[in-house]
Amino acid sequence: MRKFTLLLFFVVLWLFSYAQMGGEQYFVDIHGDLRYESRDRFQASLSTNIFGDKVYKDNRGNEVKYSKTMWEKVPGKDRPYFEDFLFSELIHKYRDRRNVHEVYEIDIFGDARYRNNQGQSMTLRRNIMGELEYSSNEFRATLGKDIFDNIIYKDNRGNKVTYSKEFLDKFRRGRHRGDRNVEEFLLLGLAKDVGKKKNYTEEYTVDIFGNLEYKNSEGRRVSIKKDIFDGFEYKDNQGVSLSIRKDIFDHVQVNDCRGNKVDVGRDIFGDLQVKDNKGNKWSVERDIFGDLKFRHNYKECATLKKNIFDEREYSDNKGNKVKYSKESWDKMIKRYGDDEKVFSMLLKKFFVEYR
Repeated sequence: MRKFTLLLFFVVLWLFSYAQMGGEQYFVDIHGDLRYESRDRFQASLSTNIFGDKVYKDNRGNEVKYSKTMWEKVPGKDRPYFEDFLFSELIHKYRDRRNVHEVYEIDIFGDARYRNNQGQSMTLRRNIMGELEYSSNEFRATLGKDIFDNIIYKDNRGNKVTYSKEFLDKFRRGRHRGDRNVEEFLLLGLAKDVGKKKNYTEEYTVDIFGNLEYKNSEGRRVSIKKDIFDGFEYKDNQGVSLSIRKDIFDHVQVNDCRGNKVDVGRDIFGDLQVKDNKGNKWSVERDIFGDLKFRHNYKECATLKKNIFDEREYSDNKGNKVKYSKESWDKMIKRYGDDEKVFSMLLKKFFVEYR
């Protein structure tokens, strides 16, 4: 699993440009609140007020409040260090904005509500038909089941998305369903993306051979199938194809229709090595001191080291620096699992442009 996580990073790194960001520091203050400071003097905090509400604030006038009742219903909040992840996401969202005030709360009917100081409001509730319903100002969308147990999304702009029962079963197999949380995330995601369109439809199905199929009203067709060697093949009707397979050495081979090839594997020392057919090479190696180094074409690009104060320091050749106190680092390890995964996260953040 770790190999595939890093594979995705390197494939994306292979395709996109470098990002520029400044140094930063996360820490916990004497009150137990999460704090953040950056080189450009941006500061933020995430704390709990006297009413039990969770509140994000920064020095650019932004404030986000989750009422106590809303916070108790937040999916995943009880997972280790969920707050650290939320804090990081809020920083990313608001650092370039000014004076935004937002409130997430549960009303007396148990409906989830959102409002801000810019006149926007949203409501998420279960209607009398048993469908999950989302409404905001002049927009309305629902997510429910038809008589065949397919999941159907509809909105008042004429859009419709269908997930067949067979398609959903492919992803539910062997997992905890968590249907309510999944429904909420699915509805909100579709309302955000599909809701921008008009009279648009798309379908996710499984064909008689067990292959995943996708089509939409704009003429797009996609299929994903598993071959006899447990590899995966992606094809669409626009001439794009991609295959992912393992060779006899347990290396992952990625090939696309443009002749690009990537090989991902570990050497005899257990270090990750990635190379393509254009002569490029990436690696994540651990030196004799236990420090991690990321190299591109044999040149050192980034390091993650432990200093004499038991702190972890990340730095790269783009000028980015991040320092974690021992307490913050322990939280990162519990959140991500090990230092290599934390390093991978930092590389994604500073070297890949996702925005």
